[in-house]
Amino acid sequence: MNDRNEATVDTMNANRDALIIGGSLAGLFAARVLSDSFNTVTILDHDIFPLTPDHRKGVPQSYHAHGLLPTAFPIIEQLFPGIINDLCKDGADVVSDIIPLAIVSPKGLLPLPKMREASISFSRPLLEWHVRNRVSKLPNIHIITNIEVTRLLATHDRTCVTGVQVHERGEQRSKRNTITRLYANLVVDASGRHSKALQWLTDLGYDAPRVETINSNLRYASRFYLKPEQFPAKWQNIIINGRPPNNRGGVMLSVDHGRWHVTLGGMAGKAPPIDEEGFLQWAQKLADPSIYEAIRIAQPLTPIRGYGTLENHFRHFELMQRWPTGFIVIGDAVCAFNPIYGQGMTVSAFDAMVLKRCLQEQQNSSGVNFEQYFQQQLAETIATPWLLATSEDLRWPTVRLRGASPNPGSYFLRRYLDLVLYAAIVEPKIAQEYFSLIILATPLRSLISLHMATHILTVAFKRAIKRLLRGEDSCGQALSQEELSIIRSLPSSNNDKTRPSVSFIERKM
Repeated sequence: MNDRNEATVDTMNANRDALIIGGSLAGLFAARVLSDSFNTVTILDHDIFPLTPDHRKGVPQSYHAHGLLPTAFPIIEQLFPGIINDLCKDGADVVSDIIPLAIVSPKGLLPLPKMREASISFSRPLLEWHVRNRVSKLPNIHIITNIEVTRLLATHDRTCVTGVQVHERGEQRSKRNTITRLYANLVVDASGRHSKALQWLTDLGYDAPRVETINSNLRYASRFYLKPEQFPAKWQNIIINGRPPNNRGGVMLSVDHGRWHVTLGGMAGKAPPIDEEGFLQWAQKLADPSIYEAIRIAQPLTPIRGYGTLENHFRHFELMQRWPTGFIVIGDAVCAFNPIYGQGMTVSAFDAMVLKRCLQEQQNSSGVNFEQYFQQQLAETIATPWLLATSEDLRWPTVRLRGASPNPGSYFLRRYLDLVLYAAIVEPKIAQEYFSLIILATPLRSLISLHMATHILTVAFKRAIKRLLRGEDSCGQALSQEELSIIRSLPSSNNDKTRPSVSFIERKM
């Protein structure tokens, strides 16, 4: 690492260097985009990356189920041509109409969604390793690990960020105790939920932006299982949603190497147990028996791990009147979602495409303040998934939104989505439109258009009349009665009740 005097920054313009703080997925996606526009891109991360697809200390939530929504697959394939095929070769599971996703909504089982094209399912470590491997092989990208960024460097008038100050972590730091300055034309903060961007900006004399926080207080526990060969269901992936007063939810994803990744969640501070018996009992009390019956016969491969996400945030950098050139913020450092909705990795991919588009627009209009314009465009991309997530979170009486008044439309959106799900149970077209919304494939306006709203009201009214005349209609379960009979006839797996469980990890987000 080279020290440079701040006065030399202007001479670097021809070289076009970029620094990225954070080497998780948001940082890696950004690095790939920036590699097309900058001579050198350097990723700085406080972690030490594993040499194989494995969990790492800096991402403790990787032990819990992650999903890349289908809308993100074309993006990662565009950024890294051939990566989908590589993931499949490395054990990722193919998800298609043959092995679809079952969604048990609070109103009941939705008709199985039609996948426009086959997608794949995998663990977070496998995806991150493949993306990092691709990024590291690009000739103009360098990755520096075990390093911590302590502050931003700026020009004397503090209108332009010129680099970062860093120091090494761990034993090397104590031996050398060296502080180094790295300079670049653009600094990207992709350091995640615990980003210090707010502090760094205020240290440079900028007003702190408005921050929305919501205390979803999600607690969850997870485990990997070996999928049983005799599992009879048509699906291999299932989501069971919880809703007041039932605070239990669960997800079971088919991931790489013939495994299931099972995560059980509790909203409003209710934590799933991490002992063997308690974990199974929690699953048994879900609104649908499918996950319980599946893991009862499946062989556990790992201990049960607990985790907690107390708060999520949306930092409104786009509203700041003053913004320094040479600095942008992306990923969870801007908006950290409730992980139960599976939006985080996909929105990071969206962020990268916003960055790519803004860089292209800058080339055609150099007079635009690229950095501030980027934050504004990013906020527009984030707005819909944030509204969907917070609207659902606010169903819980103990959940509070701070830093902003609840969106006036949130209450009506919740009521409307209840109606959508009520109708979707019996109308596949509505179920498909709902599925397209939650995977961020279509905008919210498509579901609330006059035509669609009229259709939803008509279907809901007909269903209500039918229920009134004929009595309660069945909402169905993810497993048919025949499939349930087959599974219940199978013996439970030989769960090792002496297997050590990992203590619950609470992170104040």
